Amino acid sequence: MKKEKLSVVLSASVFVVTEIILYALFLAEDFGGAQVGENVWLKYSTVCLAFVFALFFFFVSLYKKTEWKDSILLLLGLAFTLVSDMFLLVRMDHLEVGVATFICAQVCYFARIHRTRLWVWCSVGLRILLPSIAIIVLASLHEANALYILVAIYFVQLVMNCAENVVLAIVAKDKVSRIQGIILSIGFLMFIGCDICVGLTNIYDGMAVDLIWLFYTPSQVLIALSSRRIYEE
Repeated sequence: MKKEKLSVVLSASVFVVTEIILYALFLAEDFGGAQVGENVWLKYSTVCLAFVFALFFFFVSLYKKTEWKDSILLLLGLAFTLVSDMFLLVRMDHLEVGVATFICAQVCYFARIHRTRLWVWCSVGLRILLPSIAIIVLASLHEANALYILVAIYFVQLVMNCAENVVLAIVAKDKVSRIQGIILSIGFLMFIGCDICVGLTNIYDGMAVDLIWLFYTPSQVLIALSSRRIYEE
């Protein structure tokens, strides 16, 4: 058991250290003017690494036959995120596809939350009601195009996931669920900070463009670290 725990700690440490190095490299270019490589691919590599880390623990979960459902949902969420960032960061085209796959990622994270039946129904109701209100407002402003509608749906799912993980961290009856709730809450808060910066950048012509990945990479690292398998030992 001690060897298994040590391997988990070592794997997580290598992952975090590697992410920190990549993070420092592209921030040095964004904020310090350093020339450290292809900035876009450095950023995208941090998301790829999060996926690879989740993939590793998915195979561990299959081998141990424990919590594989949580692992596969996490893996799917990060896989959809990879697709999203390919369109939104690397290619910078087909933005609707990028946002739609982000919605799929949030649905996967939604499915990971341990809830009572009443909680599930209330959550689903709000996840339908709030985007509907946003779409009505967009329509009244004559701004109800496909991209804005998808953004409204996506952002509600993200905020709801954040809020529900805060609740999970508070009401959780077991240690693993509490840790997972805390880590995901912080990760989703960073995700929201990233999206606020994206919004400000689009509204005010690049105002917060350098801040986007300041929040985004930590959010993906924390989401990848939320695998229940890590905290089971």
